[in-house]
Amino acid sequence: MIRCIAVDDEPDALGLIRTFSEQIPFLKVEAYCSDSVEAFPIIQQVKPDLLLLDIEMPDVNGIELYNKLNKEIFVIFTTAYSKYAVEGFNLNAIDYLLKPFDFSRFLKAIERADEMMRLKSIAGQKEDEAYIFIKSGYQNHKIVLSDISYIEAMDNHVRIHTSSKVYMPLLNLKGIMELLPVDRFIRIHRSYVVPIAKIKTFNSHYVIIGNKQVPVGKAYSSSFKEAIDIFKP
Repeated sequence: MIRCIAVDDEPDALGLIRTFSEQIPFLKVEAYCSDSVEAFPIIQQVKPDLLLLDIEMPDVNGIELYNKLNKEIFVIFTTAYSKYAVEGFNLNAIDYLLKPFDFSRFLKAIERADEMMRLKSIAGQKEDEAYIFIKSGYQNHKIVLSDISYIEAMDNHVRIHTSSKVYMPLLNLKGIMELLPVDRFIRIHRSYVVPIAKIKTFNSHYVIIGNKQVPVGKAYSSSFKEAIDIFKP
């Protein structure tokens, strides 16, 4: 669940954000504020994950407000003025919504925020404790990343081979790669993803993980060798 605060001096804009937000089940707007002065103490108290922040506001504009805050808070800037786009992205904003925006564009920005928070969460986990949740069958399963031996693509799903079990979520390899930290997993074949730390030996044709020989595809050979060089201790 993303905990959010929306700040905009235009009542119609706040109303639209409210309408859109209520359609997104993983987004909870904790407060709707009409200016930066009202928003600042609420942000300090609530400590939200995300700000939906208008830029052009009286007294203290959105960029000035954000510069006063803890940069651990993610921000999506909203404004009717495209001239602020570069400055917004220079502040590492997740997205920049140019008014008027529709629901699909709003949803895309929120989904991007959700993805950034997920990646931040994984990066903050200790390597031997990091995990993901995947749905296999009718259950959601917690998979510790260090337990994964390799991942294999099938027709319409993947097989996640761990030290104790095989999981078969309805994801393709691209989908599963989006859940995994790029510094720990690498795609070496159109049908295989492997954890770099589990590779015992390798050559240009295959890698050995445990007792499993996993092929290296020709199209992935160069990028695999480059990645191995990068990730060497």
